[in-house]
Amino acid sequence: MERKITIQEEALYKEDYQIRMLKANNLNGILKMGGRGINENSYYDYDVSGKISVKAMFERSKITAKDIKMFLRNIKNVIREVEIFLLDINCILLNPEYIFYEDGKYFFCYYPLARQDLWEEFHKLTEYFVKQADYQDQECIRMVFLLHKKTMDENYSLDKLIAECMQNPEEEKNRVDEKDMDDIEDGCTVGDWITEQELGSAVMRESDHLWKPVKKLLNKRRKSKWGDWDGLHIEEEDLTKE
Repeated sequence: MERKITIQEEALYKEDYQIRMLKANNLNGILKMGGRGINENSYYDYDVSGKISVKAMFERSKITAKDIKMFLRNIKNVIREVEIFLLDINCILLNPEYIFYEDGKYFFCYYPLARQDLWEEFHKLTEYFVKQADYQDQECIRMVFLLHKKTMDENYSLDKLIAECMQNPEEEKNRVDEKDMDDIEDGCTVGDWITEQELGSAVMRESDHLWKPVKKLLNKRRKSKWGDWDGLHIEEEDLTKE
């Protein structure tokens, strides 16, 4: 049984260099894609057989530190793979509906008509991580807090950020400067999503200076939500193999 998702765009279909490259090669971590045009619309079909979207997966369970580390390794490799084939990394979709998982690996949609900035989209994804994180997992809290904070910086380095996230937690605790964390407190919105109920009593008892900024931010509880994806229409259909 084959399963696919389709992204539809109101634009004339053009088979350019990107489409030909994707059809001729199997890019590691990129979903196999097919493009077609009907009337004045373009349709891009992605094979997601045997896979589950990140959105669906983490509606059933919370994101752990292990999940985030795996994701960071995969997105780094996918960006490198796309660059090797001289494709535009800004066409990698980072909305949870368009990221899929199978057998310990994440897969991404490459959408040739995407009009976005990868670094801005990655920051939006960190907001989703904060919202869906397992707050009983202290390493997970450290990572989502770091990811969200650092991606608010202009022209941040994704490679450096991933390397920082992969550091040993004890080394990270010793490296973090408490004054620096306090300085960014007013500009950080992690507290918009973290609630005392989600954190649980175990985390709230932490006295280590790494968690003090998180505790302080809990006092600034404001409502926010994961933003909707603009401009794309998704269809899912199951096709029987001929």
